Amino acid sequence: MRTYLAKLFISFALSVLLTYTLASLAHTQQVLSGLLQLGVLIPMADRIAMSAGDWVGLYLYLAVIAIGLLIAFCVMALLGRVLPVPEMPLYAVGGALAMFVILFSMRELGSLTPIAGARGALGMSLQCLAGAVGGALFGLRLPVKVASHSGSK
Repeated sequence: MRTYLAKLFISFALSVLLTYTLASLAHTQQVLSGLLQLGVLIPMADRIAMSAGDWVGLYLYLAVIAIGLLIAFCVMALLGRVLPVPEMPLYAVGGALAMFVILFSMRELGSLTPIAGARGALGMSLQCLAGAVGGALFGLRLPVKVASHSGSK
């Protein structure tokens, strides 16, 4: 049981990190794309530095993503018990929905989303795609729970 929980935790942590990394990169590139449309030239070294800076600086977004994915994956696990759906697409949908709910809630509670790269349809789609990819990874890496056989001989 301890091994199962450790593998489950590692799968979840990898899923959160992948989702956050993709979401952070999508956010940064969306913001930089907006600057490029205004005629601002941004060298590749600056793009990389800004991407790294956002990855480190958006740590609160990481925490929100972790909480959102935890809730979504718990819901998907319950749904998976009643729906005959493979785990990978089930958790991919859960990850995408988690990101949508996170960003929609931020917008509704604060009148605009603090994740500037998610303000447009493309940006929101990229954030949801990040959640879907992270959820798919979780579904693929989900450890198989082995039923313990306890009986007396």
